[in-house]
Amino acid sequence: MIVSELKALAKKMKLDVPLGAKKADIVEALSAALKRNNKPAKTAAVKKTSSTGKTIVRKRAAAKKPAQSPAAAPAREWKMPPGAEEPLMAQERVSEAKYYTGPAKEHRPGHEDLPYGYGEEKIALMVRDPYLVHAYWEVTPARIEREKAWFGWNSKLVVRIYDVTGIQFDGRNALGYFDQEVFERLGSWYFDVGRPSHSFIADVGLLSPEGKFLTLARSNHILMPRDGVSDVLDEEWMLVDEEFWKLYGFPGGPSSPQIQEMIKRRRMQQITSPGTFARAKRK
Repeated sequence: MIVSELKALAKKMKLDVPLGAKKADIVEALSAALKRNNKPAKTAAVKKTSSTGKTIVRKRAAAKKPAQSPAAAPAREWKMPPGAEEPLMAQERVSEAKYYTGPAKEHRPGHEDLPYGYGEEKIALMVRDPYLVHAYWEVTPARIEREKAWFGWNSKLVVRIYDVTGIQFDGRNALGYFDQEVFERLGSWYFDVGRPSHSFIADVGLLSPEGKFLTLARSNHILMPRDGVSDVLDEEWMLVDEEFWKLYGFPGGPSSPQIQEMIKRRRMQQITSPGTFARAKRK
């Protein structure tokens, strides 16, 4: 309890508390008053005459008012005016809703998680720009161990990029190729081929120290975009002279004199601008 509450309680218990009394002094005075009020009550003697003529004395406890301890004092209860709590609750709901993403879900590993690998031999090519391609591949450990058992344990895993521009690739007729050693059976890499407008195919396989290559998987076919403006020109559509005169008129043609005059003026405007200089009439 605060000092003002303690003073109010002391006043209620009819205790004289100095104006500048400290909290400890007020508490001590209240405790002493409570101890005095909690002492056993005095009993009052009640005389009663029995039927035999003897006087019986009985003691009856004197009634006393119950003392109210400071701890038992009613707590102060703040009440809000009617309807004032609803806007506050609405504001809290709006603030919490900004970060609400739905009911919490228990994470259980299963088919929803992407696996580390798919257990197959595969390589794929994707175009990034006119010079770079992206490749990703996967080879199973069992396949690598089985092939190295007869091909050679000292062979290494490589990705071979073939230039197959303008040909039907059969594995041996590429225009050129280059090898890139890789150190993971499942991985990805960016390759700088440096040949815009060319076509490429990639293999992932084993390369022996003698230069022999064993293909484990082959990729899709890709075509690189050009790195400049197209050299294809749009056709210019023109009318032959005979069709032109049929449309715009010649002696005996279907065009009216008004159309011929309009075409004549348009030709003259194309030759020169009327505002540049004045044309002199021929005599």
